[in-house]
This record gives sequence, C-alpha cells and structure tokens, in this order.
Amino acid sequence: MVSQVYFGSPKQSKLDAGETLPAKLDLILDQLHLRDRVKGERVCIKVHVGNDIGYSVIHPVFLRKVVQAVKDGGGNPFVTDISWDVQNCASRGYTEEVLGCPIYPAAGPDEKYFYAHERPFKNLKTWKVAGMVEDSSFLVNFAHIKGHPATGFGGAFKNMALGCVVQETRGAMHDSNHFDQYWFKEKCPDRAT
Repeated sequence: MVSQVYFGSPKQSKLDAGETLPAKLDLILDQLHLRDRVKGERVCIKVHVGNDIGYSVIHPVFLRKVVQAVKDGGGNPFVTDISWDVQNCASRGYTEEVLGCPIYPAAGPDEKYFYAHERPFKNLKTWKVAGMVEDSSFLVNFAHIKGHPATGFGGAFKNMALGCVVQETRGAMHDSNHFDQYWFKEKCPDRAT
C-alpha cells in the first residue's frame, strides 16, 4: 500500500500571503477533504505540544488551521496530548483562546481515564489506551518529526503509539527494547566502549 504524501514547501516564489506555510496547509487540508469528513464527529486532534522549554513542535498557528477546518466542516474538535505536556502547554502558546477549541490530557489529569486492552507482547500484558482518544469518533494525527536517541527519528507513529497511552504503558513500551538484541557490537565497533 502506497501512501499519499502532501508537501508544502517553505520556499516562496513571491512575497504573498498565499505563498506562506499556513496558506499551503489550507491547500493540503482541502486536498484531504477534511471538512467533508467530520460533520457531527467528536474529533480528537492528537499533537505533541512539547514540555518545559521544548520548542521543536508544531507552531500553534498551524494547529489552529486544522481546528478551524474541523469546525468549518461541522465537527466538534479538541486537542490532546499526554497529561505531563498539557499541564504547561499554555507557556508555549497552546491555549483554548489561541487554538479555538479545548485542550485535554489524553487520559485525564492523573492518567486514570483509560481503557485496558489485553494484548500480550514481550513485557506488556495490558495496554492502557487514553480515554479521550478511544472515545473520539474521528482522529487527526498531527505529528512532527524529531530526532530520537533509540530509533533515529520519531514522528507520526510515535505520536500515536506513545502519546495515546498512559505513562505505565509508555514506560513498558520503552523497556520492550531490551527484550531483543538491538546492539550488534561486532557490526558497529565503538572505540569508546
């Protein structure tokens, strides 16, 4: 299965509002027919808002564009991320006033709102999926790409896999790396070790 990739170049051929990245996001949202798909839906927009002094995130102006597209289509949007990040997201510009919709911790403020699913895998027996995510009727995965020490890059999969479960499950997922050999000393010599 081949995925369709939409790209908005940061390059501008002229000084014009229609050449900006926010305008190009509007064109991509049109091509995705998002407005046509969300009428009457409870739309969860999953994004990583960063934490503390983190700034390598999607700027709130882009998130507001997605929120507005959902509202224009008759959907009822909310933004979500893990509770740790939502607690301080206002300091990075993610507020209901800026985005145009509420921001909720995916599993509640104490990560006690989840659905448990029995799916044994390595050290994981139960996967605790965030209630706000599972209860939504439509999901928008609005992820960015970033460097990650264990995998090289994290992005859309990481936003969903780790950002839609409680801390207990996130920790167990990280620990599952140690169940299979992932470092082959003979193939990757490191003079420092």
